[in-house]
Amino acid sequence: MRLMRQLRTAVETSPVEELLGRLGELAPLIRQSAAEAERLARLPKPLARALLRYGLFRLWVPKKCAGFELELAEALEVFEDAARLDGSTGWAVMIGACGGLFASHLDAVTASSVFARPETVVASGMAPEGRAVRVAGGYRVTGCWHYVTGAPYATTFLANCVVMDAGRLVFDADGSPQTRAMLLEAAQVAIVPAWDASGLRGTGSDDFEVRDVLVPEQRTFSLTNTTVREPGALYRLPLASVTELAITAVAVGIVQHALDEFAALTRRNKAALAADPSVQARYAEARATWGLIKAGTDSLARRVWRDALGNRTPSKVELSEVTASCALSVVKLRGALGELMALAGMQAIQPDSEIGRAWRDLQALAAHAAVSPRQLTSIGATLLAASDSLGH
Repeated sequence: MRLMRQLRTAVETSPVEELLGRLGELAPLIRQSAAEAERLARLPKPLARALLRYGLFRLWVPKKCAGFELELAEALEVFEDAARLDGSTGWAVMIGACGGLFASHLDAVTASSVFARPETVVASGMAPEGRAVRVAGGYRVTGCWHYVTGAPYATTFLANCVVMDAGRLVFDADGSPQTRAMLLEAAQVAIVPAWDASGLRGTGSDDFEVRDVLVPEQRTFSLTNTTVREPGALYRLPLASVTELAITAVAVGIVQHALDEFAALTRRNKAALAADPSVQARYAEARATWGLIKAGTDSLARRVWRDALGNRTPSKVELSEVTASCALSVVKLRGALGELMALAGMQAIQPDSEIGRAWRDLQALAAHAAVSPRQLTSIGATLLAASDSLGH
């Protein structure tokens, strides 16, 4: 109850400033936990509990469920700041916050039962890697979901499934297999420790399995064809754009941390690095690239938010522009940081190197499909087709 009162107080005052202040209080713990998180391949329990206690997984939980319901740009600022402290922590906060969006797809009673609990953290298996068989009152679910951030400390698991009825796939009107997201309690799933990546190691992105579990209808919803039940602008945002911008914000924070560490490295090795004109030029370029991408991401977020406030549905071209901008931003950030890594010397590739960890985290982030450079091919085709139609 004390935690709930604290969260309500923050919601009623200035939530984003309160959250940034709490993140600042946690900064020493986050920094101190980074190496252990990498060794464990998950957030250490004291850090996970502190993030939970400070409400940093509740940024997008509706206010009616005692969440913060932050505006898009406000949440991106929190993601950046968390990632500047540590990439894995930033990613975990971002993914945990995104879970709050799903409250808007549930009826009020179910949303409250899941999200009003201050200890709630949602770990999401977004790919339809399971099957949901229709039965009276709900679905029987079986499957295994991969790369599920926060699995070790989650209380609720989202499992996206293809829908089956009488032994056959169910298809939507467009001919694609129908999918439906299931919300399960932690006791209903088995976590499979499988996360052993080179970057973002502390995110605990393990697998989870479900075997023939009954999920009531009211704890299910569609990620693609659904009626949003929350009135706030936050819940009218396109999920794909939110994901792309949120991941890019984490990348911006990771690279800001790397820039800080590179500058500190030059101070420790003045003769070798700080006085080298090529190092000075590359650092200036990297910092300028970072600044342009941060400004561009902030501008895109404001545009997307204005559309949501005005209840305006963005066009396919506008959505494509967000996707392309985020994918290209991550490409450019990787290039800028790669230039610095090549100049940083052997210190940067040591296991305990902060800039080395940031580099590994950025590589792992860039592997996410939402910001993959492969997006640019299909998006380019869309934008070219739109340009051609405008010209004629």
